[in-house]
Amino acid sequence: MSEWINFTAQMSSSPKAIPVLICPQHWGLGHVTRTIPVIRYFIERGYQVHLACSGAGADLLRLEFPDLPLYTIADYKMRYPRASMYWNMGIQMWQLHSAIFREHRQINKICREKDIRLIVSDSRFGAFARHIPCVVIAHHLHLPLGNRFMEFFTDLWMRIFYLRFDQIWVPDFDGPVNISGDLTRKFRSKKHYFIGPLSRFSKLDLADRYDCAFVLSGPEPQRSYLEDIILKQLPGLGLSSAILIRGTREGKPLPVTKGLAVIDLAAGTELNRIMSSSRLIVCRSGYSSLLDLSVLRKPALLISTPGQPEQEYLARELHRKGLFLNVAQNKLDLSKHLKEAEVYPGFHSDLPAPVLSGTLDDLLSRLKIK
Repeated sequence: MSEWINFTAQMSSSPKAIPVLICPQHWGLGHVTRTIPVIRYFIERGYQVHLACSGAGADLLRLEFPDLPLYTIADYKMRYPRASMYWNMGIQMWQLHSAIFREHRQINKICREKDIRLIVSDSRFGAFARHIPCVVIAHHLHLPLGNRFMEFFTDLWMRIFYLRFDQIWVPDFDGPVNISGDLTRKFRSKKHYFIGPLSRFSKLDLADRYDCAFVLSGPEPQRSYLEDIILKQLPGLGLSSAILIRGTREGKPLPVTKGLAVIDLAAGTELNRIMSSSRLIVCRSGYSSLLDLSVLRKPALLISTPGQPEQEYLARELHRKGLFLNVAQNKLDLSKHLKEAEVYPGFHSDLPAPVLSGTLDDLLSRLKIK
């Protein structure tokens, strides 16, 4: 009884109807999916939640939260046509800064019109406003490019944006047992806090329904490249039941493949059930996918997006630790690698259980939300 009284007292003293704007990045769906538990947190705490996103990220948010206002803002439209990060970023740097500038103006306009009192960005560098508490969710605080000169300038560039925010929320465990490794360990500030992994999923003990779940995400054209590779190799695998979640509503229609179910986008509850009832998962080594795997505790075959050193680093590290099989996209051989991937255990059960609500309660109490 006393626990219920304390909980009721906490809820009655929490901010009511304070407008908060939550705006995840759309480079793939990972940034969007990991904000879902944060969105739910603010809804449960009685905030007036507004959303802002672009592309397939906006589609997914409409699917998950059809009753919340959602504003379309600038899409960074980052593409990864080459395997070289330097080439990809170099030819798109002007476009990136132009999108950040437009995004910043749009965010400020929304804040004025909707009287926003708090902004929570996920890796959107322009999603901040003066005189309003601003938080950014991020894990790529350092990029392991393999070149100290380039790492210095890239880290400095990101730092200029990150330190415009009042707090940086790192979705990971603090201490030796973590997922991000050098991506966060090499960043120094008094503004970043570890909040535990963010995932919209929960561990479900379900019987295997699918031999394999192919979960695609990430920027084009690499998403489509991987999709084509999978579809070409699938007919010779002899899988009795597999499922492909495309991660987009765009693109060409897919040919019918025996034993393969296809879904464009799946809401969190549905995708949770699909992945939990799959013997093996094939996915990108994007950070948000790894957060989901840390909850599901499923074996997986990791395929990093070419030209994304962050994903390549994470996949290498987890392979080195003996947790997951890591295969380069251009060397993928499903007939061989699916069997090899099943031997790897995935994340162990010794990961600490995160308590998101208590952590965010504490961090928000330090902000001057008027």
